[in-house]
Amino acid sequence: MEIRTLTDANKDVQALLTRTLKIAAEQYYNTGTASMSDFEFDRQAARLKEMEAKNGFVYEGSPTIAVGAPVAVTKLKTVRHEQLAQSLDKVKYVERESLLSWLSDKPGILSWKMDGLTVVVTYDNGKLTSAVTRGNGEEGEEVTHNARFFKGLPEKIADKRHIVVRGEAVMTYAEFERVNAENDGIYENARNLAAATVRMLDSRESRKREIQFYAFELVEPDASVKTLRYEDIRFSFLRGLGIQTVTSCLTDREHILADIEKWQEQLKDNPYPTDGLVLAYNDQEYAASLGNTEHHPRGSIAMKWMDETKETTLRDIEWSVGKTGVITPVAIFDPIRLGAGSTVTRASMHNLSVMENIPPEEEDMSSTLQLGSKIQVGLANMIIPQVYTQTPGQAEAMHPIHVPETCPVCGEKTLQKNRNGVKVLYCPNAGCPARTRGMLVNAFSRSGLNIKGLGPSQIEDLQQTDLLKLYPAEAYTLKKRTDGKLPAALAAKDGWGEKSWKNLLDAIDASRKTTLQRILFSLGIPLLGNDLSKKLSAFWEGDPKKFLEYYENPSYETLVELDGIGDVKARSVYDWCRFTKSDAVKNLMIHILMEELEVGKPVQKTDQSLKGLTFVITGNVHIYKNRDEFKASVEARGGKVSGSVSSKTTYLVNNDLESTSGKNKKAHELNIPILSEDAFVEKFGK
Repeated sequence: MEIRTLTDANKDVQALLTRTLKIAAEQYYNTGTASMSDFEFDRQAARLKEMEAKNGFVYEGSPTIAVGAPVAVTKLKTVRHEQLAQSLDKVKYVERESLLSWLSDKPGILSWKMDGLTVVVTYDNGKLTSAVTRGNGEEGEEVTHNARFFKGLPEKIADKRHIVVRGEAVMTYAEFERVNAENDGIYENARNLAAATVRMLDSRESRKREIQFYAFELVEPDASVKTLRYEDIRFSFLRGLGIQTVTSCLTDREHILADIEKWQEQLKDNPYPTDGLVLAYNDQEYAASLGNTEHHPRGSIAMKWMDETKETTLRDIEWSVGKTGVITPVAIFDPIRLGAGSTVTRASMHNLSVMENIPPEEEDMSSTLQLGSKIQVGLANMIIPQVYTQTPGQAEAMHPIHVPETCPVCGEKTLQKNRNGVKVLYCPNAGCPARTRGMLVNAFSRSGLNIKGLGPSQIEDLQQTDLLKLYPAEAYTLKKRTDGKLPAALAAKDGWGEKSWKNLLDAIDASRKTTLQRILFSLGIPLLGNDLSKKLSAFWEGDPKKFLEYYENPSYETLVELDGIGDVKARSVYDWCRFTKSDAVKNLMIHILMEELEVGKPVQKTDQSLKGLTFVITGNVHIYKNRDEFKASVEARGGKVSGSVSSKTTYLVNNDLESTSGKNKKAHELNIPILSEDAFVEKFGK
């Protein structure tokens, strides 16, 4: 097809759609915000592609042939890629059988198509030297200052060669919820927030958010290196260097469809967003021989999840108040069945800007979303209900949506904030029951104090009857304050009787025997999740007395040097202790909580035979189920497992003693003994 410049344009609609999609692509890749959903972008891109075929020409920079978007003009340095960083050709889930002919008789490898921001990482002489966003495929923005803090991406590796890796910087759903709440809910999804975080100018700010790096392609050394010809081996090579890779599995023509279904079943348990799967030829030398198109390589292809949508009618908007005060509009609609037979009746619309800009289904239609509108609802990433498009319903049944001027929970006058062009509704009352309810739900959750049967609705009832207001400690004094008798105010509420009351008190008593890790998680300390609570509990040896000693005399320096904690999280814990201790009521409640709970004396590990020893475990294992089990065994006996060989390494464990890998070479250079798995077990036991 002929490619013309915009000045040669003679198709107004095509020109408008091209510009609209270019703007949307630029926002997607360069700002971390989005003017349209993925569903809407794909829908409009397909429409544009049809127009281009019909009209016989493509405008310069059309999103149908361009990779990514032009790099934004910012303070971030623009860097040219060594090799073109292309997009992938795509098929839809409903077209998955086409993958049979694509794969033919070649072995393939399946992996998650992560939904984040693509970053190209370079190592030289064992050090991370650059990290650059994909940008337009030819050049991107340097984000090395932030990449140094990505989880799964070490700053140093044992291999001294020129190593180039492509991967995805992603944010888990849990981290997205936490950070987005702190930012007034301006980000629509985890991908947008991850992109914004990676591109921050100040690494001190980006470090406050957890970004995971998952490598999906080894670029250099290329497939011409005999030992790295196959993709599964290349993934193992990267993991051996300590670089986290996407989950993958080998497949073939006979098993590909069944494998896709298995992967789809795992979606609901994924902690991070994915928008499909990637299928590549396992033989990367063969894949490279196929070459590239202008847009994508021929050796791999992406399958996007099915964008199944169904029409329903918008009946109401529920205004949900979060623990930070952000008020989220939630669409309530007639029941529809999506996915694997699940019935859906509600979907978050994230913020006011998203709600007010749900696109009309017909391109030339001008419409404002109203109660009674017909809406198309689908499952984003096959998991999350989302409103995609809308059309008018019956005129007599349609009514305007009224944005509440007061908080629907506490009655405080609401505020509308504008954050980077995104409108957010906000309740400023720190004592709003909905805000405190969110904190209590977190405290009593499975990861926290784990009080079974004490969920959001029960907490709401207890708050409304003044039995539980702000602090977890209040739950453990319920029996004393009520003499174990069901309060009349609570008995008047649906669902409460003598049996349910007794069950609650019994569940509270059962939760008294707990661990320091659970207590720490329940306190609502900013940035403290499961991982950090586990590390701090280990540091204080599971002893609440040692935690209280720190709480009474907090020290930033004590925490900042701990492995895996770092400056930002250490500062967060330190500040929380100082501020909580200075508030008389909060301080009292912390001490009451500690008195009411029963934390057994920490079990002393008797087997500390590996204490003081540091191991690096690489390659395949056969005695242990996997390397994770091997690592757990070492750590249980007081040893430490590191991802890279250094002067601090005591032993390298590798069943391939003659390997020429970077880790083996490094071990030889440093005179570090290399043990096989059998030799390790013989020397130290299992």
